[in-house]
Amino acid sequence: MIIRQATLADAPAIAKVRIDTWRTAYRDIVPEDYLSNMSYEESERSWAMRLKESEREKAWVYVAVDVAGRLVGFVSGGVGRDVDPVYKSEIYAIYILQAYQGRGIGRLLTLALVEKLVQMGFDSMLLWVFADNPARRFYEALGGQLMKTSQFELSGATIDEVAYGWPNIRTLLKE
Repeated sequence: MIIRQATLADAPAIAKVRIDTWRTAYRDIVPEDYLSNMSYEESERSWAMRLKESEREKAWVYVAVDVAGRLVGFVSGGVGRDVDPVYKSEIYAIYILQAYQGRGIGRLLTLALVEKLVQMGFDSMLLWVFADNPARRFYEALGGQLMKTSQFELSGATIDEVAYGWPNIRTLLKE
């Protein structure tokens, strides 16, 4: 598995991984009409814009590519979107195709992002996740501490989410 910083050329594959993962991981969490109406083309345009603006926005994307050259997962993160006195950076998204989950790819992607965050002067990190997402065990295994809860509306449904925090992300690099 190769972990590398994403390029603009990765936008179509990132969009596909994101939508395919949402449709498998969130089918019992997110309304079906929302999942079925997700657009690969719209997502690709959005990711292309994010990748073009990443350095200026202090946000980075890393991808996991298998031996056949197929992009199978990604992580994005950067400056924290919450105004929080402790947690200055954030993992915005981390998705791995279902067939590749449980192989340590998520850990590798997280570590690549954390290395960049430390290099950029960040020392703490936050991550928001759906409360019913079974991947919460992954964040807990990485040492994330449950910090806060929230709710938001999506396609007419109220969805609970929780935030995990790492007050010292350097500890992740020592494991």
